[in-house]
Amino acid sequence: MKKQYFVTLCILVMVLCWVSPVHSQAIKGNGVNTFLAKKTKKSTESQNAFPERFCTYTIDGKEYISLILRVKPESNLSFLNKYDAFVGSRQGRIVTLRLNTQELEQLCQEKDILEIETSRKVATPLLNSALSDMKAYDVQQGFNLLQSYTGRDVLIGIADWGIDYTHPTLYDTLMQEYRVLAAWDQFRNGGPAPEGFSYGTLIEGKDNLLSAQCDTSNIYDSAYHATHVAGITGGGGAGTDYRGLAIDSKWLFCSWLLDEASAMDCYSWMRNVAKQMNKRIVINNSWGVYIFGYMDGSSMLDEFINDMSDNDSVVFVVSAGNNGNTPFHIKADFSQIDTARSEVLFGNKSVSEHYWGETITIQGENNTNFSSCLEIFNASWQKVYQTPWIDCSGNVIEETVQALSESNTVTYRASSRYPVDNRSLVDWEVAVTHPNDCHVVLIIKADEGTVHAWNVACLTKAIGNWGYGFKSISSDYLQGDDAYGVSEPGLAEKVITVAAYRYKRNVWTPAIASFSSRGPNMTEYYKPEIAAPGQGIISSVSSFSADSPTSNNIVTFEGRDYMFSPLSGTSMSGPMITGTVALMLEANPNLSPEEIKTILIQTAKTDSYTGECPNYTWGYGKVDVYNAVKKAEEKVGLSSLEQNEINVYPIPAEDIIYIKTDEKIERIGVLDMLGRERLVTNSANNEVNISSLEKGVYILNVSENGVNKKVKFIKK
Repeated sequence: MKKQYFVTLCILVMVLCWVSPVHSQAIKGNGVNTFLAKKTKKSTESQNAFPERFCTYTIDGKEYISLILRVKPESNLSFLNKYDAFVGSRQGRIVTLRLNTQELEQLCQEKDILEIETSRKVATPLLNSALSDMKAYDVQQGFNLLQSYTGRDVLIGIADWGIDYTHPTLYDTLMQEYRVLAAWDQFRNGGPAPEGFSYGTLIEGKDNLLSAQCDTSNIYDSAYHATHVAGITGGGGAGTDYRGLAIDSKWLFCSWLLDEASAMDCYSWMRNVAKQMNKRIVINNSWGVYIFGYMDGSSMLDEFINDMSDNDSVVFVVSAGNNGNTPFHIKADFSQIDTARSEVLFGNKSVSEHYWGETITIQGENNTNFSSCLEIFNASWQKVYQTPWIDCSGNVIEETVQALSESNTVTYRASSRYPVDNRSLVDWEVAVTHPNDCHVVLIIKADEGTVHAWNVACLTKAIGNWGYGFKSISSDYLQGDDAYGVSEPGLAEKVITVAAYRYKRNVWTPAIASFSSRGPNMTEYYKPEIAAPGQGIISSVSSFSADSPTSNNIVTFEGRDYMFSPLSGTSMSGPMITGTVALMLEANPNLSPEEIKTILIQTAKTDSYTGECPNYTWGYGKVDVYNAVKKAEEKVGLSSLEQNEINVYPIPAEDIIYIKTDEKIERIGVLDMLGRERLVTNSANNEVNISSLEKGVYILNVSENGVNKKVKFIKK
């Protein structure tokens, strides 16, 4: 009998191994699979026909590729010592790396690596122009608050491109104090790089920043985006009305290399500076893409951000995206059908000189395995070509150029990855010489489950972030929609993701901006969470831009003209929330990122335009800057102050604060908002000399008969 059980057990193990193969090497992402296929391909005839998908760099005559790894938690990365590699950042299980391209295949065999993917390229946002403005005067003036709040002692990180270091809005409101602490220009060669990193140039201090003038022009030489974003978060206004929210905050800028690994390094550098200065930091991300892995908040970029938020208390604010009016998504339910079809619509170079074609990202839910191909028809809907099918087993369709007619050609490639956590993923890149002369149809087949697809622009130098449509031509075709439209990294659970609404009294109704990307996402939490003004926001733009937008106001400062211009996008609503968070952190530096998000949600406003919230358009409603800051202020030392409060006066106090009590005081301590004890006394006359303290909010900790009693006060 025992022998029979043993044989049965062996058969069962063999069956399990057959249906669920054990992978001893790292799971390779679509990018890695495609890159390795390119390396082994003998013919390079068509390579120039395809966009630059990979981030490679030449160092000392050798080619290095930018990678992101998910490693085992216990790994100390010592296995990387044998490779020609440069480690960038590590946050939890996520590691950024530059590796000699000749060693990629070998690295994929390392047992410490769970997943390996190329660092994908990123495009700058697509913006529209409009007119509007917004202020937060009640908070800045301290109306019915303990004090005024302007972002003092809070750092704002701007991860973006197109920063003019000389713009007068980067000074205080009197244009006297320069408020940029440092900038890491990852495009600028020659160093020195920040400590712990091997590339780019760190520029510190006013004189060096003004001498550098602006960040390095990259493939987007018209860049002015970061200057506009910074002005919204906390610009001083340079004598105009166009001030930002946190007008006394300090900035860190990072012009990063248009790939996600460089963005992670940017975050690490900003976190390191904030730690060294013992300051809180909020990082603004007015950008987003749709190809950083699974569109459900589980990508390696998402994990990196979530870990930094949890363990380093870094607050991340991310724009939701500008695809709210674009039918660029389809969802196929294979419970009733076995085949889904939709026509793929194309853009053109009038949108961007870098436009190449379309990227189609397809993702399956809950163990849904699928296969896909493209069918191409001529203008009369006669089929002229079909690509090979690709499934979700980690295979690749190599770069292919196929003539459709004497004047028209289709160019494509595709890659897949072995499913992770029962989720499958396929990417297509496709371009047609004359898309108006033909029809391209996406076909997806599956036995069961649900599959999503997104169609976004593919650029020659990067990955686009604006969508093009899916179109139904008959009853058996799927029509595109704008659902599931929030871009990465806005899907990360810990970030604050921001929608945009229209705001200009007596001109527009305060409805949602048509471009603002909608949810839902594929998880149980809402995205976006909050909405802020984002249409026609007037702010500073770079004076070094090759193609600045129409100016609304020109200021002359130290012999140079500087502009303020209106722009629209969730790129503008995001920094509204970033500035709000800076005000909240000044009011209460002890707030965790989770508490900040909770306060924004709890204080959000709803009206006839938002409808019942939460919903997939507005999240929990419109931001209420004043009540968010007031709520943050109320939570100062809340756990300690709820029961044993005492009376002190005057508030605010200048030199002496008096304590009203009938009990015998044994000890008095004064704590700052980071919990550090700044003064100690055993005063018998119930008064404390606070003249040596800086202006700000403090906690008085009074010991009476063995009981500690605490209360907030303000030193003016």
